[in-house]
Amino acid sequence: MPHLSFEYSQGLGNHADLDALAVTMRDALIDTGHCPVGGIRVRGFRADVNAVGDDAAEYHFLDMILRLGQGRDNATRGEIADQLYAAVEAALRPQVKDIPFILSLEVQEIDSQFSRKSWSTIHAAIAEAKT
Repeated sequence: MPHLSFEYSQGLGNHADLDALAVTMRDALIDTGHCPVGGIRVRGFRADVNAVGDDAAEYHFLDMILRLGQGRDNATRGEIADQLYAAVEAALRPQVKDIPFILSLEVQEIDSQFSRKSWSTIHAAIAEAKT
């Protein structure tokens, strides 16, 4: 159950293709081999209100929070984080260029005791599409 949310500074979309970036993020999670395709959700949110740094320049940020279901050890979570971060950085660097920017990622574990997801038809739809 990898759920990736990213929040980004207002105006970043003028420099980067954020729809394509969401696809890059999804593909990076798939490429780790540790994230079931049917469980992946990637969504982005623009921060309409923000104050970044000292406001002396056009500063931008993209902050990712990856929530993973329980069962992956620290090494695996670290590997997922490293691969995701590297893919996003590689996609954004040529677009953001020399604009002051920060990319961040935090990985959180979802406590299965408090997670509900009994209604899902996505896994079946993916399996059916492959046949």
